[in-house]
Amino acid sequence: HEIHWSLFSCSIIEKTFFLFFTCMDAILQGLSGIFEVVLIAGLGFFLAKKGWFWENAAKDLTRLTMTVALPPLMIHSLYANFTHDALIAAAPDLVLPFVSIFASYLAGHVLASLLHISKGRRGIFICTCCIANAIFIGVPVNVALFGEASVPSCMLYYLANTTMFWALGAYLIIRDAGGEHRFTLKEMLLKLRTPPLMGFAAGVILLLANVPIPHFAMAAMKYVGGMATPMALMVIGIQMSQIPLSSIHFDKDLVGAMAGRFLLAPLCLFLLLPVIPVSEMSSKVFLMQAGMPAMTNMTILATAVGADAEYSTTVNCVSLVLGVFFVPFYMYMLS
Repeated sequence: HEIHWSLFSCSIIEKTFFLFFTCMDAILQGLSGIFEVVLIAGLGFFLAKKGWFWENAAKDLTRLTMTVALPPLMIHSLYANFTHDALIAAAPDLVLPFVSIFASYLAGHVLASLLHISKGRRGIFICTCCIANAIFIGVPVNVALFGEASVPSCMLYYLANTTMFWALGAYLIIRDAGGEHRFTLKEMLLKLRTPPLMGFAAGVILLLANVPIPHFAMAAMKYVGGMATPMALMVIGIQMSQIPLSSIHFDKDLVGAMAGRFLLAPLCLFLLLPVIPVSEMSSKVFLMQAGMPAMTNMTILATAVGADAEYSTTVNCVSLVLGVFFVPFYMYMLS
C-alpha cells in the first residue's frame, strides 16, 4: 500500500508540473506576439515624438496600408491557407460575428439606459459597445498573434462588423445629430466597397474558380502584403503620440463606453460560442476582434453629420491606449 501511494503521489506531481509548464508555454507564446505588437507600435510612438514623421504621416501611411498592402495580403493569405473545399467549409463561421455584434448592440442600449447617457451621445456610446476597429488594428494584431492563417477569419469578422456599422451604427450617430437619414441598400453596398474587402472578395472568387496564380505573383503579393502589419502598428504609435491626455476626463460616459468596448462586446461573443460553434482559429480571432479599440469611421461620420465629434474622438483615443493593456489580457485568457 505504501509503494502504491508513493507511485500515485509521484504521478499527481508529474501531471501537475506538466500542466503548469504546458500552460506557461502557451502563455509565453501568446505574450511573445503581444511584445511584437507593443515594440513596433512603441517604435512608431518614439519616432513620432522625435519628429521623424511629416505632418500627415499617419494619414498617408494609413492610405498606403489600406489601399496597397492589405488587398494583396488578403489574396496571398487565402491561397496560402485554404483550398477550394476548405474555404466553403469555413463560410458558416460568418454567422457568429453578425449575431454577437447584434447582441452587443442590444446590450449597449441597455447599458446606455442604465447610465443615463444623454441623447446627443447615445448613438456614439452604443456604436462603441458593438463596433470594433476590425481591419486596421484587428488584422495586424491577429497576424502578429496567430500568423497569416488568421487573416480569413479576420475578414469574416470585418465583413460583419462593417455591415453592422453602416446598417445600425451609422443611423444611431446620425440620430445623435438630430437627423433621421436611413442608408439604402445601394448606399450600404457602396460603403462596403473598401480595398481590403475587395481584395478579399477577389481572392475568394479566384480560389473558388480554381484559378492558379503564378509563383512570382504570389511572391510579390507576399512581400507587399507583409508591409501591412508593421505599417499599421507604426501608425498606431504615431496616433498615440498625438493624444492630449490632459484633456481627457473619465466621466460615466467615457468609462461606460470603455466597459462596453472591452468587456461587454467580448463577453457577448464568448457567451455565444457554445451556441454557435465555429472553427478553433475563428473562435480565437473573433474573441480578439470583439475586444479591439473603437472604429475610426465612427469619428469621421460624427464630424461629417454634426454629432458630438469631441466625445467620439476622445472615445477613439482612449480605446486606442487601453487596447495596449486589454489585448495582452485577452491573449492570456485565450492561452
